[in-house]
Amino acid sequence: MITNLLDIPIFADIPPEDLPQILPLLKERQFKKNHVLVFENDQSDEVYMIRSGMVKIYRIHEGKEIVLGISTPGDILGEAEALSNDKHRISSIEAIENVSAWLLTKQDFLKIVDKYPSVLRKAYMILVERTRVLNRLIRYLTFYDVRTKVANLIMDFYYNFGKPSDSIYKIDLKINQSLLANMLGVTRESISKTLGDFQAEGLIEIHDKYFYLLDKDKLESICHQTEEIPTLRKWYNL
Repeated sequence: MITNLLDIPIFADIPPEDLPQILPLLKERQFKKNHVLVFENDQSDEVYMIRSGMVKIYRIHEGKEIVLGISTPGDILGEAEALSNDKHRISSIEAIENVSAWLLTKQDFLKIVDKYPSVLRKAYMILVERTRVLNRLIRYLTFYDVRTKVANLIMDFYYNFGKPSDSIYKIDLKINQSLLANMLGVTRESISKTLGDFQAEGLIEIHDKYFYLLDKDKLESICHQTEEIPTLRKWYNL
């Protein structure tokens, strides 16, 4: 649980003595799992800061959900729209577990940006990071076969949520096949078959939706042709 505004990376450089002026602007909200915080193309201007829980960012195309990313505590959402003249939401945001968040109005966020240039610089950095993540996702969707797509996405999850334990590496996030399919633009059947192959080859095990990497090096070798640098797999590396 994020309890200090300065633990939100975009606000990390604000002088601590200025916090009493900013904290009254924040509204705390709680959202249940599966609640949609924002719908794409809606007109709204709140900025969300995730304190606990996780959300997925997605768009709907021809009735199909395409997951663009997952945000975790410390992430800020809606700042791009707040900095734009267009109020329309770029994508939808849904809680994938119970979520606590701080909300700021667009007007209050822009006042903070005007007073603290570091917030604008970090907003730009976040935009660059998100663009990099989306570029990689586009490569997954466009150029790779299903086996390479799934291997890459599993490694992405590991570098963001992984916890090494001896020779086994756990991804400390429950992942269902629908999420993988919606992030990679393939069917659940293709995901199921590929995960079954990986388990049969001794690369991974799955228990209660948790992934365990039994042979991380071999799994990563499947990704080598994609020219990914492991340290750049972090989704928001601020």
